[in-house]
Amino acid sequence: MTSAATANNRRILIVDDNEDIHRDFLQVLSGPSDSERALAATHAALFGDTANIVREGFELNSAYQGQQALEMAAHALAEGRPYAMAFVDMRMPPGWDGIRTIEQLWKCDPRLQVAICSAYNDYSWEDIAARLDLRDRLLILKKPFDNIEIYQLACSLTAKWQLASDATARMTTLEAAVEERTRGLQAANEERRKLEAQLALRQKLESIGQLAAGVAHEINTPIQYIGDSVYFLGSAFAESDALYQRYEALLSAQSEEVRAAMEEARSAADLSSLREEIPRACERALDGVNRVATIVRAMKEFAHTSQHETASADINEALNSTLIVARSEYRSVAQVETRFGELPPIVCNVGELNQVFLNLIVNAAHAVEAADKDAASGRILVTTAVDGDHVVVTIGDNGIGIPESIANKIYDPFFTTKEVGRGTGQGLAIAFAIVVKQHQGTLSFDSQLGVGTTFKIRLPIAGAIGK
Repeated sequence: MTSAATANNRRILIVDDNEDIHRDFLQVLSGPSDSERALAATHAALFGDTANIVREGFELNSAYQGQQALEMAAHALAEGRPYAMAFVDMRMPPGWDGIRTIEQLWKCDPRLQVAICSAYNDYSWEDIAARLDLRDRLLILKKPFDNIEIYQLACSLTAKWQLASDATARMTTLEAAVEERTRGLQAANEERRKLEAQLALRQKLESIGQLAAGVAHEINTPIQYIGDSVYFLGSAFAESDALYQRYEALLSAQSEEVRAAMEEARSAADLSSLREEIPRACERALDGVNRVATIVRAMKEFAHTSQHETASADINEALNSTLIVARSEYRSVAQVETRFGELPPIVCNVGELNQVFLNLIVNAAHAVEAADKDAASGRILVTTAVDGDHVVVTIGDNGIGIPESIANKIYDPFFTTKEVGRGTGQGLAIAFAIVVKQHQGTLSFDSQLGVGTTFKIRLPIAGAIGK
């Protein structure tokens, strides 16, 4: 029932088996006729007296038995035009009496205000109270009626119904507002919980990055010692070998006995083999040291300095560093191909972007592995290019692809299709936040089930953090 349908409700149901009673109520409550209104208006215009035109009429409907009254009340309620009150006769043979009629009316419409009309003491107030759930909806009107009393009852009870209806409407509005506010608070709490979880994970990642930088620094010094020492040994052996060659040249001038002794000593020391293997060993050691040094540099560059630092950075170099750090994730399942274009330095938080690149590369490796690919058939392609005032980075794979049914959920925090212990569901959510919210870039993807997925990152060259 809308407020428009019940605004200033003055609908009254008269329930009585006597036709004369209905005419009496009609005369008292229907309001003045048009001619009476015109006469009263003329009187007011001439003498300034408005007392005769203030009485307002009611909308009256008649029922002659209790069953008929119930049908009319139910129909009015269904139409959204309920009755505000009813005058109900106590005796209405051969049908329901007034008490039974009121019982049924209140079952249909509990808000209906009722005035019992009776000329007899058929029921005491105690009897009525015992049979009816009175609350504050019932008054008794004794016959014969007083016209003023009827009109006052009609005004009072319809006004009371209207006040109760307005209060209910206001309460409903307030409850709806409270429910909406509660839903807003619940959504805010859920968002806060997600943000707290993201912050905790990012702080953990930041700590890992700082630890990696510290470990890289600690490894770097002994690696330099080892590299310098191996280089020295290689150089020293080369010089020793040169000296040995001179000795060998001078050996030909010695006696046969001396030459035989020297040859025996050379054979015992397997000098020929050492002269071949020692340089190779030094070369392999230096190559290993250089590889470790490359990884150390990549770890330092990946960890960067501050998670909150914004500066010009080389995205190609950042991707190279990330690929080195992530090698253990993809080396057994995919070949990585890079197609880097010539890029200008871009203003960004390269430490944060390294985390984005790492998440996407690791996801690509897992997607390839899930497609039962190996290093011979798995492919991960990383490209960079300039597009206007943006740099575009793509990271693609030939893995299982993303089902269309979950494509709109992959950036949701905590959403993951990986088994327990392998994914937290935070990687892409954090990547989206870093690229879109912090760098004002875009992160999109194109995927085909069973064929693969390509993520595309667009970053403004001039930088946009904080804008």
